[in-house]
Amino acid sequence: MNLRKPSGLLGLSILLLSAGLGCGEDLPLLGLAHVGIRVADLDKARAFYHGVLGYEEAFDVYKGESKDVAVAFFKINDQQYIELVPGLPADQVAPMTHIALLTDNITKLHAMLEERGLKVGPINKGPRDGNLSCAIRELPGQNLKFLEFVQYHPDSLHSRAVGKALGANRISIRLEHAGIIATNYEAAWHFYVDKIGFRESWSRKQENGQPFLTHLNLPGASGDFVELSNKQKSITRQAAGMAAHFSLTVPDIKVAYRQAQERGATGIKEPRFGLDKRWQFNLFDPDGTRAECMQPESPDGKP
Repeated sequence: MNLRKPSGLLGLSILLLSAGLGCGEDLPLLGLAHVGIRVADLDKARAFYHGVLGYEEAFDVYKGESKDVAVAFFKINDQQYIELVPGLPADQVAPMTHIALLTDNITKLHAMLEERGLKVGPINKGPRDGNLSCAIRELPGQNLKFLEFVQYHPDSLHSRAVGKALGANRISIRLEHAGIIATNYEAAWHFYVDKIGFRESWSRKQENGQPFLTHLNLPGASGDFVELSNKQKSITRQAAGMAAHFSLTVPDIKVAYRQAQERGATGIKEPRFGLDKRWQFNLFDPDGTRAECMQPESPDGKP
């Protein structure tokens, strides 16, 4: 059967409607807010996130009335954090639980997500950190437990920490991207691009032509992105830690590499020039989650 394009006013209306659905107003997103990572031993994790990466533990929240830490917040800058959750089970393959995107208008964002047919939870004010947030769970084609959207409330722990815990030893002051394991690449790509409005900026193919790695930039001007890793087969903790990672930008890769060595990082390989035309090297926390240090792209595309 041959399908013809609609013509006349009806056709124009359909085309405009389609354009509105695919290229509508960007979600009000300011960039990556944090990554959530489970760790088996918080003290060992502190030795890495503070001792090697140089981040201050800005504040913690606790389990009920106890002194047991529920979440430890390591500060990258005033808007970006790494959240560590103790108690990683031995059988949990991927320690990264979620990523969070920052907004300055969560009410508008929530309404736009619902208009796009997404099942998003209600907006809540966190009883422990005091922020406004909502989340999408049961994410299609990926192993993240949820995608969170957060707006910092004026009386939240994050707002009260502005200007504090910005230690001089930070190996990087920017969280640039987070890696996501795509268990169904097409479904994950459709979710981020067609539903959330991310834009593909770089892709690396496998020998068979299938996607291997894809960079999807967040809506807005932040330049932050997620990296989809096409891993449709069952994987080990080590492989999951490589793919479900977080990436930090450093102004000078040699300086960052030397800092990591001086702070006791072991088993790290020398910086290499990647296919994305950037110098990079990897560090791993005690549970295998990768912290990727990357220098901005070379202006001439050469090492």
